[in-house]
Amino acid sequence: MLSNSYRTRVNALAVIASGAFGGANLFIGLSMGVYWLSLSPTDFAAQFFPQFSNFLYTIMPLFLLMPVGLILSARLDWGAPESRRNWVIALWLYLAVSLITLFFHMPLNVRLAAAVGSPVADTLSFYTGIALVGPVGNENAGTIRTLWLLGHIPRVIITLAIPIYALRALTTAQEGQS
Repeated sequence: MLSNSYRTRVNALAVIASGAFGGANLFIGLSMGVYWLSLSPTDFAAQFFPQFSNFLYTIMPLFLLMPVGLILSARLDWGAPESRRNWVIALWLYLAVSLITLFFHMPLNVRLAAAVGSPVADTLSFYTGIALVGPVGNENAGTIRTLWLLGHIPRVIITLAIPIYALRALTTAQEGQS
């Protein structure tokens, strides 16, 4: 039988990583979004990728740790149907945000990286094949900014829902043990 301290650590990882990831996405959407909207489209295209690269070092570890905590927690509560249901919803939400990131935001990010001559654009050039837009230029930078920010809205909503379902899973698990 697993110790309660293991369960506590795994559950804490699930809740803290998902909550921090949700908060980081909210920050990006609100704080950075408002800032990017204050820039001219050309300045946005010039500044986005260097800024994105800076907060990627914070958000990526959270993105990678979150499924570890969610999967391990779900595994611990697999025998409790109501708790399992909440963990599974949280995992489906993680999958949804992952798909939005991979198929919507990454292609736009790669296009914006190419606009500033970043070698990342060459390394991840396969994303340009699925991008909704062509290369970023002065004439379409405003449209790309709008697309990026509008596409970020569902990410924020989804990432804020993940820790809610994780907490619901914990609550139902504790109620089942009482």
